[in-house]
Amino acid sequence: MFLYSSEDNCDEFIAAKHIETELTKLPIFSDPDSFEIKFLIEPYYGNKLVGSSDMMMSCKFVEPKEIEFRNSLLYARKVNGELIEKEAKTILLKNFIVAIETKLHSYEKIRFSEANHLEVFYSKNKIWKNASKQNDDQVWVYRELIDEKIDGRPPLIAKFIYLHNIKKEQFDNYSFKDFPMNIRCNNHGLGFIESICHQLLQFNSPEYVKQKKTIISSANDHTYNFCHDGGWVQKPPKPSKFDIKKMLAIGSRISPPEALLDINQRMIEYRGLGGTGKTIKLLQIARHVQKEEQANVLFLTYNWALIIGLRVTMQQMGIKPMSEDVGGILPESCNRFFFQLAKNLGYITNFDQERLAQERLLKAKPSDDESLYDKIYTKALKELTKDFKEQLESTSKSDVKDFLRENSSLNLNSFADFVLVDEGQDWMPEEQFILEAVFGYKNILVACGDGQETRGIPTIWGSTLTKSNFYKVECQKRNHTLSKGMRMKSNLSLFIKLFAQKTLIDPMYEKLKANDEALGGDIFIVEGDYFKNTELREILRQKRQAEKGDVYPLDLLHCIPPGMKVSDFNHGLDESLIWDGVHAEKRKENPKSEKSLRWVNYRSCRGLEGWITFNHYLDQYWEYEFNTQKLDIAQGSLFENATDEMKRYEAYRWVLIALTRPIDSMVISLKNKDSELGKLLFEIHNLHPTFVHWFK
Repeated sequence: MFLYSSEDNCDEFIAAKHIETELTKLPIFSDPDSFEIKFLIEPYYGNKLVGSSDMMMSCKFVEPKEIEFRNSLLYARKVNGELIEKEAKTILLKNFIVAIETKLHSYEKIRFSEANHLEVFYSKNKIWKNASKQNDDQVWVYRELIDEKIDGRPPLIAKFIYLHNIKKEQFDNYSFKDFPMNIRCNNHGLGFIESICHQLLQFNSPEYVKQKKTIISSANDHTYNFCHDGGWVQKPPKPSKFDIKKMLAIGSRISPPEALLDINQRMIEYRGLGGTGKTIKLLQIARHVQKEEQANVLFLTYNWALIIGLRVTMQQMGIKPMSEDVGGILPESCNRFFFQLAKNLGYITNFDQERLAQERLLKAKPSDDESLYDKIYTKALKELTKDFKEQLESTSKSDVKDFLRENSSLNLNSFADFVLVDEGQDWMPEEQFILEAVFGYKNILVACGDGQETRGIPTIWGSTLTKSNFYKVECQKRNHTLSKGMRMKSNLSLFIKLFAQKTLIDPMYEKLKANDEALGGDIFIVEGDYFKNTELREILRQKRQAEKGDVYPLDLLHCIPPGMKVSDFNHGLDESLIWDGVHAEKRKENPKSEKSLRWVNYRSCRGLEGWITFNHYLDQYWEYEFNTQKLDIAQGSLFENATDEMKRYEAYRWVLIALTRPIDSMVISLKNKDSELGKLLFEIHNLHPTFVHWFK
């Protein structure tokens, strides 16, 4: 019997159906009641090195099946520590699991590298990609994923690349002694099973390969059943009504319609305060070009919490990551992108990577303090910028692309059709230059936050381009200024404007317009630990229950000061239900479900949102910013000579970034109600006690 996890008419399903046709020609599959084969079509692996496989095929027989091969299968075995070659003419096959990478390329678009890896050519980006490594990575990630969920030995996984549009006779021109076992063609028939059996025989495991009977299998019954059932396949958290609203906004028409004329014609920049919808505007364009033009779109940001949130949104919308064939959207770390680019082009050496690995091992706790990383990263980008500038002076931008294509180890990220730049005001000049050199200004869309600079002097994108705010004027860069508070309910916008009026010299928040379509909103200020205030917790519990539609824990956002950990709070929650965005490594993992509660450092909350945001010990965070201010980090100049008034202004500007994160309500807890921030909040409470509530 053949089973399928999905019957969508995609390339992978078509390939799986053909493999089924080939297998049914074999005697061992003549009786459908004697076996069960399941094809998991594009199983999702979560936030791993590889996001998914084309397909995983698993098969179990009611009784082990005897298979006699046309030629004996050769394999090596260790006997008393000595490697001995053996051969098997007949085996008993109990079960198997195989990772299949499907390629629909023609014969002219495949080749073998010097390492005998199969490479395939993608016309869209004019690059050759290593399909063998892709298949290898899928197996290792699958084993890692299964190993996390079961006790005992992980399964032994076979693998092969399936060339759907190539027949094995076309390989006659290659001088193979034996046809590659890890490559199967359209008409391979028994070859599919030969490949699987040969690989299982090669695995040096007496537990699975018994010499007398030569019974082979991928796993014992318990492990096999767990893999075969497919319950391990990762699923995105269930979308709440706020997720659905966001998805509808991303999928809606681009406004104004004239904006479509700018795509692929000029650089586009959206600028505005926090909560004015800059990211949504970028994602609307990303969705449009991905859907209408099958384009690949790369979204770059420093913020891992935002990356994970956007990846979940893309999964919920059914938008795949970037691919060589049909296009997709990939939120990715800015640092990771440039690090990989510099590494693959030789600007970050193996010695550099060994030093970084050693530093990570020596650290007792995960930390954001990556001083050695910063030195290596900055040095590599400066050298790469210098060489790119020299190359551009003597050649052209198209030559930069050709130079990158010659390096087949580069990720597909480097050949995206469009790049979205998040928080562009904070990028290093070298990052900006390299991105424009690689992709060209016409393919770059930027979001810049007013009053949200964290690196000092804001970066200016397209400084040499002609600019305009009007559609009728021809230009190289189109600027858009957003002023309406799209995220926050109207009371929250009023609170933000009043807070900014009392703390900032720059009247930037005066132009923030309240969202008249979303009335209401509450601010709850509590003295001391929020988790000890049972009255407020009950109010918020009832508030969630009264909300029409689903409000999940994942819709909430907890922000804590630098130096604190989630475990410092007596939250009473199961650790498995916490998405720890404070931890340097855990924050790179996807939330396990909609029941997960998000925790981030204040400095990582920019770009995020929560139906309710919890600003724990906001006065302590204000003190941190007041005492640790820096300006123009890119140039290395410290804020040493600043007056207390300048430091106070900067601290309040950072606090305002956190205060613009909520949708419906925000909770602020205070370590000391008599602190400068505490007194200010009490003053605002007295002005607006109907929606700014105070709890002791």
